[in-house]
Amino acid sequence: MRTLILVVMCLLTACANSSGQTDAIKQAQAFYDSYLMALAGDDSVYPDSKLREYVSSDTLARIAMIQSMPDQDLLTSDYFTYTQDYDPAWIQALRVDNARLFMGGWVVQVRLGIEEGKTLRLEAFMRHESGVWKIYRVRDLTDRYEHPVFNSGAIVSAKDGRDS
Repeated sequence: MRTLILVVMCLLTACANSSGQTDAIKQAQAFYDSYLMALAGDDSVYPDSKLREYVSSDTLARIAMIQSMPDQDLLTSDYFTYTQDYDPAWIQALRVDNARLFMGGWVVQVRLGIEEGKTLRLEAFMRHESGVWKIYRVRDLTDRYEHPVFNSGAIVSAKDGRDS
């Protein structure tokens, strides 16, 4: 009987993880589909209300705080794409898949089309917030770089006007 209970618990956990994985991938896909279209558009403005739908409130607060600093150089490109701008022709190369568990959330692989038919590989870290999976961190795997949005020392240095 104990074995049966243990097996049922394991199956329920596996189903919950599979559902969370699928939901995290779908949420990241929905974000990047809409975000890239806006970024590639004429006005290239993505509404704050949409950002709040897809991005963690803590991440949005940190990005806003960094962008409010005069002469900051912590965000040298777009946080979510690691690009300066985006061409609509590259959108068809977008791929979001292969989520893996990470500290109670998911890390989703994102591949963006870029110039010359190349691909930029990113990782979008997803956490469950307000009942949905939201992006809270993005890393550039291609260039092995991460904007220091969560680096308190770099932020303090930038506020003080020092090089980080």
